Amino acid sequence: MRVSKAIAGFILCIAGGLLGSSAAWATADQDTRPQSGPCAAAISVAERARNIPVHLLQAISLTESGRWSAENDAFVAWPWTVMAEGKGRYLPSKEAAIAEVRALKAKGVTNIDVGCMQVNLYYHGSNFDDLNEAFDPVHNVAYATAFLMDLRHKRNSWTRAVQEYHSTDRVRQQAYQDRVMAMWDALKKGRPIAGKETGIAEVGLTYMSNAEWPPKNYQQQKQLEASIRGRVMSGSGKF
Repeated sequence: MRVSKAIAGFILCIAGGLLGSSAAWATADQDTRPQSGPCAAAISVAERARNIPVHLLQAISLTESGRWSAENDAFVAWPWTVMAEGKGRYLPSKEAAIAEVRALKAKGVTNIDVGCMQVNLYYHGSNFDDLNEAFDPVHNVAYATAFLMDLRHKRNSWTRAVQEYHSTDRVRQQAYQDRVMAMWDALKKGRPIAGKETGIAEVGLTYMSNAEWPPKNYQQQKQLEASIRGRVMSGSGKF
């Protein structure tokens, strides 16, 4: 990764945090426990290491690369996500994601976002040694965190940093900010992430009052079960 020594050290910090955090997370408070999925652990370490408000980086990642994962039974940030030509692609593996990027580049497409944090290869790709590194959750999250912190330092505002993480266009900034803040609010309150936060109605159920009963199919049944578990685990007692 062609980055400063400070970022290189931060990569080691995340890697070390991943190795030493499993036991701590097992007994952590709900407010600080990482979300599910392959990106979440690296993001949780990054948040703590850089004193980023709890779950803010998670909210950005879910907005950028979130998808419903049957394996995790949750809405998760997906490391093998590729966004290009206005279309998100959720690939099954790093190898498939790398192949997709190479195919896009072969067609002349250069504006491509990749990984947990959807780092843009046109503007930031030179900071990675290769696509393998760009997709690696630790490297992807480390660079995205450094970029967000730089924006926070320049703008002296987390809100502005979130806006400019996505775009310099004011209209796009506001729409993106609204989605991230809704996602962040849901995470802080322990609500299951679902349609109202993501804009993807079929992903899950934000409020139990939205649920249809009885469930019409197996997918709705599993979403209802996930929502109930989320409410119970959050300790809110509100359905």
